Amino acid sequence: MANGTSNLASVVAFGGFVLAFIFGAVANRTNICTMGAVSDVVNMGSWGRMRMWLLAIAVAILGTHALQLTGLIDLSKSFYVRPNVTWLSYVLGGFLFGVGMTLGSGCGSKTLVRLGAGSLKSLVVFIFLGIAAYMTLKGLFAIWRTNWIDPVATDLTRSNIPRQDLPTLISSWTGANGAAHAGTAAKGVVAAGVEDAAPGSVLTVSAAAGGAAASQRGAGSWV
Repeated sequence: MANGTSNLASVVAFGGFVLAFIFGAVANRTNICTMGAVSDVVNMGSWGRMRMWLLAIAVAILGTHALQLTGLIDLSKSFYVRPNVTWLSYVLGGFLFGVGMTLGSGCGSKTLVRLGAGSLKSLVVFIFLGIAAYMTLKGLFAIWRTNWIDPVATDLTRSNIPRQDLPTLISSWTGANGAAHAGTAAKGVVAAGVEDAAPGSVLTVSAAAGGAAASQRGAGSWV
């Protein structure tokens, strides 16, 4: 049993490295960046990089639910779908992440790409990004987060909603098959992106990003 778990961990780690290598190579060629995608839309009206992220999200949704349908993972055990919606943490975290991206001249993915290319500024950004993340999880910031920010939340169980995942919310609000509607929406985004995105690099980086996200969910359940 222990040997099987060790082998599985090695497979997941190797698979993560392969996906990271593919994503890094494609991201370097396509200049994918969360901040860049938003700024392109706002400043230039270009949706090229935004389509990458929308496609990546759709692929991640389809991939994650495919893993669940095949019985490889159990999404109900993920902390991402817990019924306690800490909305203040989401808003404040998103705001701080946006400020950090602006000061660091790019998102975390772009920072890693530039770091691999030898950017010393990205090295500094990467180090302090890691320090801030650890402090928020288990350090000084964690005290503030758990005492004052996370308690500001909405408990969905009071409305008889067991989880905050999209299929469950759709089912609770409409009475329809939430998983089917979420899958249809994701496939619609993929189809629209394939139709509008002429460069193959857009589809490749989206698939790589979405596949990495889905695999991350699976790895978290397996290991």
